[in-house]
Amino acid sequence: MRAPEYDLMRAVEDRHWWYAVLRSQVQHALEGRLPPHGRLLDAGCGTGGMLEFLKGRICDLNVAGVDAAEEAVRHCQQRGLSMVQLGSVEALPHADAAFDAVLSLDVLYHEGVIEKRALAEMSRVLRAGGLLVLNLPAFEGLRGSHDVAVSGARRYGASQVRALLEHSSFTVETIHYWNAWLFLPLLAWRQLSRGKAERRAEGASDLRLTPRWMNSLLAGVGRLDAGLCRELRLPFGSSVFAVARKRESSTGGSPHGSN
Repeated sequence: MRAPEYDLMRAVEDRHWWYAVLRSQVQHALEGRLPPHGRLLDAGCGTGGMLEFLKGRICDLNVAGVDAAEEAVRHCQQRGLSMVQLGSVEALPHADAAFDAVLSLDVLYHEGVIEKRALAEMSRVLRAGGLLVLNLPAFEGLRGSHDVAVSGARRYGASQVRALLEHSSFTVETIHYWNAWLFLPLLAWRQLSRGKAERRAEGASDLRLTPRWMNSLLAGVGRLDAGLCRELRLPFGSSVFAVARKRESSTGGSPHGSN
């Protein structure tokens, strides 16, 4: 991801409605699934918004983070997140079975990330039965200027995500699309923006702050949408969200396994 995008992410993620909805989904996925004083790793933590949120909401949670970008780690340190390290999701700087939960939020789709190696590393650092919470952009038809700006290499269907997890020593507990309410307008917008990005060979991020009242309204609608998507398993949305467990019999995979 280009360096200016980290500055933009840091500027908006604490207030932007989309991040607020994602945070609520991650909190819902973790509640009741972690042991007391559980350990959680955000693998590809960006500028630290999720870690700071979870520290404030789950009081006995021990958190750590890793990101491959120096700009991201710098922003995390400015937040006071001293437990964030510089490192690759394909070679996590942590011991085997060190965590009860791992987050991977919009990481696997980036250019240069080899999905199976990254998932093998996440499995390695999870204890047996540990939790993986995964979010990824959905549907290639939604590719647009935003993907170009953030170096997004691929988008996913739910069945593809399930297959990746099941072949990487995970058992899927739940998987669903979300942000379904914006699917059609976003599809139209992304088709238009993709054409512009291809002509200019560059892209512009979709991240923008709206007025406070509108942001609150969008966050409320987004949370309602996410809950309905979770219950109804709607077959479309702009993102796909999955919760999986590391198989009890698995010892994790090598970061240098097949790709």
